[in-house]
Amino acid sequence: MRIVGGIVLVIVAMAAGLFGALMLGVSGLSWAGPGLTVIPYSDSDDGERAIGIGMGVVALGAWVLLTSAGFFVARGRKRTRPSRVVAGILVVVSVVVVLGATIFATSTPPPVIENPPPWNRA
Repeated sequence: MRIVGGIVLVIVAMAAGLFGALMLGVSGLSWAGPGLTVIPYSDSDDGERAIGIGMGVVALGAWVLLTSAGFFVARGRKRTRPSRVVAGILVVVSVVVVLGATIFATSTPPPVIENPPPWNRA
């Protein structure tokens, strides 16, 4: 039963982590520019971007806490070899899925300028 509880915790953690990766990607956070940059979209303001980045960071923090809780629940008090293996596999799968999604979501390059600058108009 504790292994099922650990699996459920890690599944909930992965959902929170994927939501965090989605929020970071949608808010325009990008590693593709020179360092960590926020892509300036014309249809959103800074407040919306800040809320999105904050929600992404909080969701990734919840992912870390829930994944560690799932590890300790699945491992149990007796710490037998099968429970340690299951707990380790759960953590590795969670880390690979969420970090892969975060890297994918934040590696979007900045878009080309949608409107030409005013000095370049005919």
